Amino acid sequence: MYNDFAMMIQHAWNASECNTYPNWAYRGICVHFSRLYYILDGEGYYEENGEEIRLKKNCLYLMPAEKRYSLRENPQNKLCRTYTHIRTFPPVDRLLEVPVEEGSPLGDAVALWRKHIHTMDPELLSGTVQLVLTCMGGAGKREQSVAEQTRAYLDRMEQTAFCMEDLCVALGYSREHITRSFHTMYHVTPKQYFNQRIMNVALEELMGGARVYEVAEALHYSSAYAFSKAFKKHFGLSPEKYLCTLAPKP
Repeated sequence: MYNDFAMMIQHAWNASECNTYPNWAYRGICVHFSRLYYILDGEGYYEENGEEIRLKKNCLYLMPAEKRYSLRENPQNKLCRTYTHIRTFPPVDRLLEVPVEEGSPLGDAVALWRKHIHTMDPELLSGTVQLVLTCMGGAGKREQSVAEQTRAYLDRMEQTAFCMEDLCVALGYSREHITRSFHTMYHVTPKQYFNQRIMNVALEELMGGARVYEVAEALHYSSAYAFSKAFKKHFGLSPEKYLCTLAPKP
């Protein structure tokens, strides 16, 4: 996170909020400035080193300087975005994506930037963009904190029934915010992570010689049958058959 996003705007220009022009695409560009995009609507893609990501609605993207990448859109679903070209110190060296929540400090900063996007005053434009970058850093730290809090809560859970409502109450965040934060850091949803953790523990116990009913009891399943059903749903086989696939062949 760029030393808490401690980067300074040296210059900001070419700012607008609009749909892209006809046949909009950039192939393998490498420029000395960064593009700051806020996605309003449409379907656009960023590609670097053969990997392509879709630009998400209500997300900010800060694109690297002095690095080769491509941008394109679906002509049938044109990209609408707020954008400014900026030169920063230190330069941006990788693509950054930060979701924007309405009513958050970052959301307010983006609203101010969009309000003054067509200004002819370069100092005003630079000031609003600097505010956006500063709030991006704060949002990034909060995203990480929420994800880590979620994982710590899930790791402490002993019951086998996952309840998203209980998780939201315990952490004090919305379902959407928790899920997005967790997925951004760990690339799975909280429920997927919880199920994977429980099943990994179960498999370790079974491979260590524990009986099915013992594992079911240790993991607080209502019965051996309920555990076996959950195990089969996750691994595709019953505990007994799955262990047979792991046994060394004579």
